[in-house]
Amino acid sequence: MLAYEETIKLVDEPSNPIGLYRDTRPVINEVSLEKGLTTVIFTDGMIHAGSRYGQDLDIVSCLECLLEEEDPTPQLIADELIQQAIQLDHGRPSDDISVVVLRATGNKGDNIRRMSVRLPIST
Repeated sequence: MLAYEETIKLVDEPSNPIGLYRDTRPVINEVSLEKGLTTVIFTDGMIHAGSRYGQDLDIVSCLECLLEEEDPTPQLIADELIQQAIQLDHGRPSDDISVVVLRATGNKGDNIRRMSVRLPIST
């Protein structure tokens, strides 16, 4: 999904899983990088959240509500979307749920670009 100001665009072109078949190519969409652009990428676990219980997660509406807040962080957006999905699955997701959120923001300080990634692994 791409969000800019009050417009949210769902990018859902059909594609094949990468890595299963030889010569599979990803679907690529290019957009201009502008202040205020929010990109949300998620796995099918997010799309199917709640389906066992006859519920659907309206991801677009959730994102709209989150973006109405005063400049939410990418971490807040990702955490809220995952929390909604897990809640619809009654705390037991039937599929893995991964969410990546990128936000292009204005200059707020030291001109250093930062990225935060967490990958918990069970042992």
